[in-house]
Amino acid sequence: MGISAHGSGAEGRGHVKNSKQSVEQNSASIETIAGQLVAMQMLLETVIIDGIRSGALSSDLFTAAIGQAMENFPKNKNLGSNELFGAIGTLNSALEAITVATTGKMPE
Repeated sequence: MGISAHGSGAEGRGHVKNSKQSVEQNSASIETIAGQLVAMQMLLETVIIDGIRSGALSSDLFTAAIGQAMENFPKNKNLGSNELFGAIGTLNSALEAITVATTGKMPE
């Protein structure tokens, strides 16, 4: 089981028509994948919060790893600006989840 979008993926092979239908299909596929990623992020944050609260996971370890990623992602020349924006936003969300797990309160 993995992330999948509408269709077979065949539209990515060969010639792609520049039609309104193709744009609408691509848009629907992107929105489907985006929704799946948001749900996966929520589920992972739930697991992180539960793991930290139960003592099975270290909040310090997660905070350090996220800090390193936030420092290193901007240095990665292979990431586009939109990818970087999305990655940093996701990492900030994970930091908020850790704050909730450790303090029981949303960060201000």
